[in-house]
Order: sequence, then structure tokens, then C-alpha cells
Amino acid sequence: MKKFLLAAVAIFATLTASAQLYVGGSFGLNRNTTENTTVFNIEPEIGYNFNDTWSFGATIGYGYNYNDGLKTDVFEISPYARWNFFSCVDNRLKLFVDGGFGIGGGKSKFEDNSSDTVVLFNIGFKPGVSFALNEHFSLVTHLGFFGYEGGNDAAKDAKFPEKFGIDLSSLNLTFGFYYTF
Repeated sequence: MKKFLLAAVAIFATLTASAQLYVGGSFGLNRNTTENTTVFNIEPEIGYNFNDTWSFGATIGYGYNYNDGLKTDVFEISPYARWNFFSCVDNRLKLFVDGGFGIGGGKSKFEDNSSDTVVLFNIGFKPGVSFALNEHFSLVTHLGFFGYEGGNDAAKDAKFPEKFGIDLSSLNLTFGFYYTF
């Protein structure tokens, strides 16, 4: 056990010594009173910057969707590769795109009736912007999704449609921060 712990500390020290490991996360909230819908998500995140252009990371998130009495809770994991394709303002402002996939599962509930397990999946690209406040802290936002989203029959019953294309709605708008070691 001591050897395992020592190896884990050595790996963590090696990764953080080059100031490339980052942690943080993002959140999103959308309320539509006309259609009586609410969407909330929170996504803790960890990643590693290989260089100024490429990063790899993953989010582990929770999403809540309310659609006119139908409530759905979903937990999701989404690994991604990030390409920083433009930077300016002394490399503090970056435009990027995350390419990856996600899979999640949860339950829907309408009044006292619970659904079968909801399974959601997606594959595609999420554009974003980051702004470094200082050496360690950055503000991050994602807007939109280009790709495929789908789910099982329980997901379709919970009003998660199967779709492919570009979605620039506010449902895909998240704000967050990163701390780089």
C-alpha cells in the first residue's frame, strides 16, 4: 500500500511540476416559462495540457431536466480532446473546440411514476472560449454543440430527442473556471 501511495504522489508531482494539470468545471441553467421547462447541469472537470495547442480531459456531470411535470436526473461522463486554434492578448484569450463523446444514465419521474433507466449518448464538437485571469485561474465558456445526440426508448419517452446537426441554443451554454497547477 505504501508503494502504491508513493507512486501516486510521484505521478501527481510529475504532472503538476510542469503546470499542465487543470481542474475546474462549469454549470448551465436555462428556464423557459412559455414551455414550462428547466434545464440545469453541473460538470466538474479535470484535464491535462500537452502543449499550447492540445489538451485532454473529462467531465463527470449531473443534469436535471424538468419538462412540464416530467423530471429527469442524469449522470454523465464525457472525455474529450481540446484543440486551441486561436490565441491573442498575450496568449490569455483562447478559442478552442472540444471533440469527444459522452454517455450518461439516470431516471425520469412523472408524478409518482418512475421510468426505466434513461441512457443518453453523444459524439461531437463543443466550441468554447477561455480567458486567463492570471497564471492559475481561467474563466471558460462553451456555446453550442455540433454532432449527434441520442438515447434509448426511455430517453425518448422523457423528451430527449434524437438529433444530428448544429445546436447553438442557450441549452448548450455553460460557464465555468479552471485552476491550473
